[in-house]
Amino acid sequence: MSSITKMPNGRWRARYRDPNGRSRSKTFARKADAQDFLDDSSTDQRRGEWIDPRQRRLRFDEWADRWWSTTVRLQPATRRGYWMKLERHVRPYFAGRKLHEIDFLDVEEFIAELHRKGLSPKTVRECVTIVSLVFRGAVHANVRRDNPASGHQLDVRHKPISTGDVLDMAQVTRLVEATPERWRTAIWLLVLCGLRPAELCGLRVGSIDFGRRTLHVSGTLQPVEKHDGTAWGLVEGPPKTAAGDRVIPLPQWICDDLAAMLATRRATLGPAGVDGPAFLFVTRYGNPVNRDKLRERVVRPALRKAGLPDTIRTYDLRHSHASLLIDLGANPLAVAQRMGHSDPAMTLRVYGHLFEGVQEHLTEQLDALREANAGAGATGVVAPFPGHAQDTRDTRKTRKRGQLRSTSVKSG
Repeated sequence: MSSITKMPNGRWRARYRDPNGRSRSKTFARKADAQDFLDDSSTDQRRGEWIDPRQRRLRFDEWADRWWSTTVRLQPATRRGYWMKLERHVRPYFAGRKLHEIDFLDVEEFIAELHRKGLSPKTVRECVTIVSLVFRGAVHANVRRDNPASGHQLDVRHKPISTGDVLDMAQVTRLVEATPERWRTAIWLLVLCGLRPAELCGLRVGSIDFGRRTLHVSGTLQPVEKHDGTAWGLVEGPPKTAAGDRVIPLPQWICDDLAAMLATRRATLGPAGVDGPAFLFVTRYGNPVNRDKLRERVVRPALRKAGLPDTIRTYDLRHSHASLLIDLGANPLAVAQRMGHSDPAMTLRVYGHLFEGVQEHLTEQLDALREANAGAGATGVVAPFPGHAQDTRDTRKTRKRGQLRSTSVKSG
């Protein structure tokens, strides 16, 4: 039950019970204001939209801290990325502001400020994602009714993969020849299997099935910078997506090269260096490989030695794999499976423009197939469809006379 009583000081106290049955009150200067408050509170409770007034005093910083404590389930690299953007951009902008006072326009102004700072569209989008996650938690916890960070128009354009971003097979061969011999098989795996650099570093000796000549991609190993009291380190994790856990066939010569590499390692590091759980690629001292060091110490020097642009990233060798598959006429589903994409639509978004040349090639093949299988009519002119005779002038006249006779019979 709710009630309104006049206090000795002339103010009006509105009493009501919250959804948990707890008695609450609030004072107003006018009785009409107290009644409006009770009416609104009653309506909100019926709709399930009632919010504890104490929660309205929460500040963005406080709720961001609570949200951050729930991110322990994320992969370390993802969590570190969230932390850096939260601390560098999100928290400084919204610091000290009450959570319930931030509205849609406030977030729009935040987006504009990030653009003024010259941040990339990708970084802006990720910052807004963090703001949205903070508010989404508040909505589900019944601290806010809406999420002011949703529904914003953000630049979602992705830089298309151009010919300058990928290598053809001749260039790949030059790159491999310029690579130190102990790393050549690693470069071939990146190009021929489309591995992400972190997937290559996460491979184990047991990932190779020499009998079946297959490679099982089931994990990653990537450097995670220091953040939130966590020290720098190489962190293992699952593939980027569920589809990233995949099995890829290998040519025999790569299996032979890997076997020779492991035999050499056994001689220097002992049996433990070639056990199933051991990393497939290691440093000279048997330590796991840092993907960033692989680029700086192996890939970039090899690119320069081969006369190729050193702006090519290790990840671009994965793009080269997709480009080579498309040139061979592979369909988007096959490319997606090899690349470990969870949805072929993503493959088309990233590499769709590379399929244009394939479409032209397919058109030429279809036309050649038509010419090879088309039959010739009596006049020697090829009919466009089997069993479809050429519609000559006499044939058209005969058909027209037949249609006129049929019309005359029906009208009679």
